[in-house]
Order: sequence, then C-alpha cells, then structure tokens
Amino acid sequence: MSDIARIIDSKYHIDSQFRIVKTSNDQPIPDDEPVILFRARDRIALHLLRIYRVLCQIDGCTSYQLEMAQRIADKFAAFAIMNEGRMKQPGCTLGK
Repeated sequence: MSDIARIIDSKYHIDSQFRIVKTSNDQPIPDDEPVILFRARDRIALHLLRIYRVLCQIDGCTSYQLEMAQRIADKFAAFAIMNEGRMKQPGCTLGK
C-alpha cells in the first residue's frame, strides 16, 4: 500500500486513485457496484452488525468472515460505550 492509501477495515482500503480496494487481492470494487458505509456513531449500526453476523452463520460463512464480523461489532460496541454523547439516530443531521 502506498503512503496515500487509507485503511477502511481489515479487508478494504482506499488506494492512491481514491478507489475502495480489497486488500487481500488488490482488486478495486467496480464503480457500478453499490457500497455502503456505517459509522460507529450510528446507534442502530451495532444492532445491524450483530444481525448480519447471525445471517452469516445461518448462511454457513467461513470462520474468517464470522470473526471479521465479530471484530467490527466489538469495535462498534466499544465506541458506543466510550462515546455515549456522540451516538446519533441515523439521518438526524439530514445529510449536513
């Protein structure tokens, strides 16, 4: 990764051309593939991540995927505990 690259999580980073790239194989996400970003301050996001992990289990995902989902959920939970005053309802700022 170049000096300009920024890590999003353990699976993705932003490269010097400002593309989201899968770190393990250095493949950019195609421009026509929708993506979404959830912030830890979103007070619903942690619940979503926990449900997502359960759905991964039901679908038979690899232990790697389950572990990554748990790690992210744990980070969101720790953020919520340490930053109670920063937690927000999704959309409450009306995009501002």
